[in-house]
This record gives sequence, structure tokens and C-alpha cells, in this order.
Amino acid sequence: MASSTGSRECRRAEPERIPSAGAGAPSAAFEEPDPSRARRGCTTAAILALLGGLGIAVAPVLDAARPAGGVEELPGIGAAAVWAAVFAVAAPLAAIAALVARRTAVAGGVLAGAGAVSVGAAVLDVQLWTDAIDANRLELFRPHTAAELSTGAGAYTVLAGHLLIALAGLLGMVAVHRCSLLDGYGDARSSEQVGRPTGARVGFLLSAGAVAAALVLVGALFAPAFLSSDPVVLVPPVIESDLEASAGAAAIAVAVLVVVASALASISPPVSGGVLVGSGLAALGVVGTRLVAGLVAGERIDAGPGSVWGSVGAGVLVVAGVCVPVVDRARDTRVLQALAGAIPDRPTVGTVKAGAVAPSGKGVAQAAARAEAEAARARLARWHVAAGIAGAVATVLAATGALLPVLNTPAGLARPDVLATRVVLVAAIVLVVGTIWLFFSEFASAVRPAVGVLWVTIPFSVAAVTQSVVLATDVPGISAGAGSVLLWCAAVAATVTGVLTWFAGSAEREEIDTSEERSTDLAVLVVGGLGALSALVGLALPLFSGTDAVGEHSAAATFGELPWGLDVWGRALLGATVVLAVIVAARARPARACALLLGTGVAMGVYLLSWPLTRARLEAPEMGAGVIPSAVGIVLVAAAAALTARTGKR
Repeated sequence: MASSTGSRECRRAEPERIPSAGAGAPSAAFEEPDPSRARRGCTTAAILALLGGLGIAVAPVLDAARPAGGVEELPGIGAAAVWAAVFAVAAPLAAIAALVARRTAVAGGVLAGAGAVSVGAAVLDVQLWTDAIDANRLELFRPHTAAELSTGAGAYTVLAGHLLIALAGLLGMVAVHRCSLLDGYGDARSSEQVGRPTGARVGFLLSAGAVAAALVLVGALFAPAFLSSDPVVLVPPVIESDLEASAGAAAIAVAVLVVVASALASISPPVSGGVLVGSGLAALGVVGTRLVAGLVAGERIDAGPGSVWGSVGAGVLVVAGVCVPVVDRARDTRVLQALAGAIPDRPTVGTVKAGAVAPSGKGVAQAAARAEAEAARARLARWHVAAGIAGAVATVLAATGALLPVLNTPAGLARPDVLATRVVLVAAIVLVVGTIWLFFSEFASAVRPAVGVLWVTIPFSVAAVTQSVVLATDVPGISAGAGSVLLWCAAVAATVTGVLTWFAGSAEREEIDTSEERSTDLAVLVVGGLGALSALVGLALPLFSGTDAVGEHSAAATFGELPWGLDVWGRALLGATVVLAVIVAARARPARACALLLGTGVAMGVYLLSWPLTRARLEAPEMGAGVIPSAVGIVLVAAAAALTARTGKR
């Protein structure tokens, strides 16, 4: 009965396919969903994932690294190797079990979640070739001296394994998409639940738990994985580690956030649960392995807060994924029972009996109004998707440009580090977390105002990088690199994102009653205005000062230094955006104003983070005068956002 109800609801929600004028049949271009094809593709993906997991499992016994020019073997820590092996094959085996139970979409979700995390794990594997001794892959090998290491067959199999799982995740996403076209996808016993996102179907508590677990895991990825007093095993901060280590952590962090957001937006709770389980199991293969290695390594090495809290976050994701379909089933049953008790028996809605009278003029008018509303929603969805695509392009360009060399130097000359690229990476992560919601109609309108501010973090941070590039190119032989070109393209794409979010906001306002002009919320304007003023002061003053490499006192540029450099122009753009956002929020609808102000606070937070991220440019860095006003501005803007939620009368 549940299946037929879900199928009826799905068919009702689909637009009617009108036959072509001449043929009298549906268009031949429409491809009917094929469940057997989806199952075959998902089976192939599961096999690839299992092969990849086996490659990771056998890597510790294949000599992943040894001293260059030597024959001495460097075994890994056995317990950590066993843990890594178990969780390398856990997600593929779970997907195979789902296939045996004929739950193709669930299997695809498990593989998609694991594959997303494996992309970041593959980036981490690259460090086995660039700087193996500092990779701290204790499940593969533990170095005893500071001698240079060469990679062996185990390094190749572990990298190939993660790449195979990532490929399987892509095929799993394809399988989920094919299954979503079938009748009964996202089914529920009560018609009220059909088509609703999983986050709404399972309730706030479980959804908030999954989001909190993801945030804990993301934060733990950038915390120390080990506490070491061993002179050989060094554990630098992730943000100051090799590019592969920091980029891999960032890739896993973005994957976890995107996976959780997609899972909560999915209309199928079993698929949502599978995605969470797959990502949690894959993450346990990374952070859990570090935890076990730290616990059993010996008295000079211990588990760090990153591995402990990362394992907790990943474990909670797995538990949340298992609970999602169970909680949805229980809540769905309660809704159905409540409806059965409140509504007397009556004919099924939508049935037409023989001899029924044709629709009246009122019914035709209502149908026309519904069609017009559907068309308006479709137009709005197109604006949201367009803004989301532009934002996604901007983040990919920004992240890629920050990871590539931004300067070309002559042979034999060391390439200088442009630390401002770290701020670009943070801005890219912030923007992608916001733009991903624009692809889901349930959340797009609520998140769109925040994205309308967050886009500015890309050109602001790119301007600081460009200033360093301009100064460096004054030296003969140094020129802008490929990374700089991509960063400039990212700034343009981010600007396009801002324009498209403005168009989307205009389309939203066309669908609301604007006959009564909204009054200005004085409390929001005053508190937010003070926050904007404090933020402007923080932007105008330097964030840091200290002694540079040649012993001279140095400080960040300020608004008072003329002419302005590109980095100061970027800060001025951010300041203008903050002021404009506060003014708009004071007259906006409460939900939109709250999102706009929260996005403003996050954008200022990215600016404030540029102090710890770039302080290494100075020998003796000191906190500048702009830190405290910036922090106060963030607090006041957040307070203004809280004030918008106090009433819905504006």
C-alpha cells in the first residue's frame, strides 16, 4: 500500500507529458528509467570499490617506503594497519549487502559518500612521494631515522585504492540518479511526507546531530593528529604543513560538508542514511587509523585531539546514517496514525468517478493559477541553479589557483611562498558550503542572501594575493604563474555569482506581496550599524605588525596609506559590502535578514582569519590594532541577526 501511494504521489508531482501534435505519442527523446541498468552500474561500482579497498588493505605488507638506496624495511604499526584495512573494505561490503537486499539506491548512496571522502584521501597519499617522512602514515611505515625515504609498491596500491573508491563513488551517484527516476523513490506511507527533504522528515534533533558531527570532524581534520616527542616523527600544524597535507585535509572537509548537506536535502531517507554511513566509514579509515596508531605507537607518540575528535565525529555520522531510515519510519507512522484519527473515511483525493461533471470555471481558474505559480517557481529555481553553478565554478577556480604556483621563477631561484593563498582556500570552502544549498529548492531561498555576501570573500582574498604577485614581478625573471591566472578568473566568477544572487532575490520579491511597504527595523539598524562601523574600523587598521626577515619593522597596509594597494582595495570592497548588507537587512523579511547578516559575519570572519593564516610572513608577529574592532564587529552583526528572529511582524 505504501508503494502504491508513493508512486501515485510521484506521478502527480510530475508535469504532464503532452504528445507531439502529429504523432499523438510521447516524444521518443524521453528515456524510460531502467532499474536493471541502474543495478548493473551500481554492481560495477561496488566491485571497483571493493578492489580499491583491498588495495588499501594490502598496502602495509607491500613495503610502502624504505630508506633511499637501502634495503631496510620500515614496517607500520600493526593495529593501525588492521584498522585501515577493515574500514577500507567496510563501505564496499555495505554496498554489496544493500545490492543483495535489492536496495540499489542505498548501495549507490553508500558508495557516493565513501567516494567523496576518498578524493581527499587520495590527495593525502600524494605526500608519500613528495615528503614521505613527514606524512605520518604510521599504518604503512614508521621511520626510525631522518634519512630520505623512497616509495615502494604499497604507496602505489594505496593511492590506486583511493582513486578506485572515488571512481566507484561517481558511479554510485549515477546509480542514485537513475533510481530517482523510478516510481516510488522517496516513498512514504503518508502522502504528506512524500517529496520532503530528509532533514525535515527525521526532525531537528537528528539533523542537527548529523550537522554537528560533520562540523566536529571538519574541525578535527585541522587539529594535530598526534602528540609527538619523537625527534623523527614531527607533527606540524596542518595549515603550515606541506601543500598535499593541507589540501587533502581541506578536500576531505569540503567533501564531508557537501555530503551531509546533500544527504539532508535528499527526498529518500534510506539513500540519505547510506550516504552518511559511507562517508562516516571512509572518514574513520583516515582519522580512526590515526587514533589507533597514536594509542599503540609507544610512549613518545600519543593520539592528538584531531584524531580523537575526528573519530568521534565520523562515528556519529555512521550512527546518524543508520538511524535516519528508522526515525523516518517511526515519524511517518505517527503522522499516518494522526491523519487516520483526525480525518473520517472519504473517497481518495484525485479520483474521478464515472459520469463526473466537468470542471467548473472556478476550477479552471484555480488550475491556471497553479500553473502560473509552478512557472514562477521554475524561473526562480533556474536563477538559484545559475548562481550555484557560478559559485561552484568560482570555488573550483579559487581552490585550484591557490594550490598551483602563483609565481614563475627562474631555474635555481627558490619560489617565494605567498601566504595569502591560504585565505583564498578558506574563502573557497566558505563559498562552496553556501552555494551547494542553492541547488536544492527547499533551502535555496533561505540561503541565497548569505551567498549574496559570501561571494565577496573571493575577490577580497584574491586581491591580497595579486598585491604580492605585483610586488614580486618587479624582480627581473619572476612572472605571474598559472595559479594567479586562475585566481583572477575565480574573482570574475565570484562577481558573476553575486550578480546572479541579486537577480534571484528580485525574482523572489516578485512572488511576495509588496503592496505594503516594510518599515525599517531600528533595533537591527542600530546594532547592525554599530557592527558595520566597527568592522570598517577593523578593516581600516592593520591586522598585524612585527619584524620582517631583514630585521625591519613591518605592518599591514591601512586605509590611511596612499595610494592604496590592491589588498587595501579588496578590504574596501568587503567594507562596502558589510555596510550595504546591514542597510538592506534592516528593511528585509526576518528570515532573509538573518541569513544576510550571518553571511556578513562569516565574511568578516574570513578577513579576521587572515591574521593567523599569514602571520608567518613576519619573524616576530604581533596582533595589530584592527583585530579587536573586527571581532567586535562580528559579534554585533551576529547580535543583529539574532534580533531579526525575535519577531515575524516586519
